[in-house]
Amino acid sequence: MIRSFYIQGNELCWDKNPDNLNTDCPGRTIWIDLQGPTPEEQKQVEDFYGIEFFTPQEAAEIESSSRFYEDSTGFEANSAFVVKEGTSYNTRQVSFIFKDDILFTLRHGDLKSFAETVRKLKTFTTTNNKALQIWLLLLETQTDLDADFIEFLSRFTNKVSRKLVKERSIEEEVLIQITELQENTILIRGSIVDKQRLVSSLLKSFLVNEPEKERLRIILKDINSLLQHTQFSFERLEYLQNTFLGLVNIEQNQVIKIFTVVTVVFMPPTLIASIYGMNFEHMPELEWTFGYPFALVLMVISSMAFLWYFKRKKWL
Repeated sequence: MIRSFYIQGNELCWDKNPDNLNTDCPGRTIWIDLQGPTPEEQKQVEDFYGIEFFTPQEAAEIESSSRFYEDSTGFEANSAFVVKEGTSYNTRQVSFIFKDDILFTLRHGDLKSFAETVRKLKTFTTTNNKALQIWLLLLETQTDLDADFIEFLSRFTNKVSRKLVKERSIEEEVLIQITELQENTILIRGSIVDKQRLVSSLLKSFLVNEPEKERLRIILKDINSLLQHTQFSFERLEYLQNTFLGLVNIEQNQVIKIFTVVTVVFMPPTLIASIYGMNFEHMPELEWTFGYPFALVLMVISSMAFLWYFKRKKWL
C-alpha cells in the first residue's frame, strides 16, 4: 500500500494507492509511506523519485552504514520498531529516506506509531507539516510508545514480584514469566539504542537546522531516560530470578532436611532390631517374657531421644 501526503491550500491531505505517481500532484508532496508494498509498488516509487530503499537484509544489518547514511542530497536510515504480534512482541525494521524535502518510509506491517502520527498531523498547521518535522514527530511518537511499553513491563514485573515475595510462589510459571520479561526488556532496549544512534546521527547532520536539533536533543534526553529505566528493570529482574532460585534452594533444603531427620530417627530402632535379629544361641532376652515389649519400648525411646535433641538444637 502507498500513501501520499501533500499540502493543499492550508490542509494536509493524502491519497491511498494513487493510480499513477506521474500525474501532477494536487499539492506539494511531503511524505510517501509504503506499508507492506508489492515489489511493483516499491519499484514505482523508486523509479519516479530516483531513490533506492535498503533491502530487508541490508536493513537488518548492524553496521553504521546500514543504520544511517548521509550525502549532499539527503540521508537514509533504518530503525527497529517494537510491534505486538499476537501474544508476543517483535521488532520490525523501518527504512527512512529524506530527499528533496520529501520523507519516504518503508515498513512491513501495521505500526501504531504511524497511525498516531497521522492523527496528530491532522491538528497541526501547515508550518509544522515539513518532511523533517514529520520524521521527528514519528520518532517522538514511537519514543512515547516505547515508554508506555516499559511502563507495562514494570507493572507486570510488580505483579510477578508480589506473587514471588509475598505468596512465596515458586511454580514453573513464575520463572517463565521472569524469563519473558527479560526477553522483552532486551527487545525494547535494543530498539531504543537503535533510535539513540539515529537521533545522534541526525544531530550531527548539516541538513538539520537548529530548531530541529533542539527538538532532537529533547528526544535524545527522553531516550537516555528510557535506557536508564531499562537498566533498572534488568537489575530488578535479575534480583527476582535470584530470589526465585533462592526459594527453590530453601524448599529443596527443607525436603532434604526432612529426609535426613527421618533417616537419623529410624537409625537406633534399626540398630536395635538388627541386634535382636541375630541368630546366636545364647541371647538372654530371647527367653525373657517381656523381651519383645522391652525391645519395642527401647526403639521408641531411642527415636524420641533424637527428636528431642533436634528440637533443642532448633533443627526442626
